[in-house]
Amino acid sequence: MGKISGYANDSTPNLSDKLIGTDVDNLNATKNFTVASIVGLVAGSIQVNQVLNAPSFLDQEPLGLNSPLIVNFGAAQGTVNDDVMIDSAGKVTFNTTGLYLINGFGSVWRQGSSGGVAIFAFRSVYNGVQSSATKTFHIDSTGLSIPYEVTVPIQVTAGDQFWFEVMRDSTGVDSGGLYPTALAGGWSQQPSSQLQIWKIG
Repeated sequence: MGKISGYANDSTPNLSDKLIGTDVDNLNATKNFTVASIVGLVAGSIQVNQVLNAPSFLDQEPLGLNSPLIVNFGAAQGTVNDDVMIDSAGKVTFNTTGLYLINGFGSVWRQGSSGGVAIFAFRSVYNGVQSSATKTFHIDSTGLSIPYEVTVPIQVTAGDQFWFEVMRDSTGVDSGGLYPTALAGGWSQQPSSQLQIWKIG
């Protein structure tokens, strides 16, 4: 038999295929393991823990045209002893290096006077640099509400910061913001924005 490095490569293994390994609990005996058993072991070792749930019920309106506003997510949460903390302005600081899943929600709504089209823009910012494509909402009438939600994985280093920004662009009229919605049917109030973060690992 030749060296393992000389064997043909198979880029599409089956779950029933076998791999050679060492059983450290049995005097390092050489054993076979199926691909399925390895997949199950890896899947069983992954944990997903929610480390932040931050809703805001404030009206959030940029001050004029072309003036970015950091999205608020309620009161400050967490300390340097937590994996994640957020300040009252909406900036998230990661205190533990790792892989995270971020879910951001905003209730985009045009209130105020009618006339013209409002161009309401949204983006995410990572360590002071835009980290996503700009998303825009073209709103041509008052009373129109558009819920927007995005979920992204992010690999971070301790000390990194992340936040969302919104803006009324000067290609449109000076209108649009993030607003909560109160309901009369017994359900909870919809927040103007909400941020949820899970740590994976």
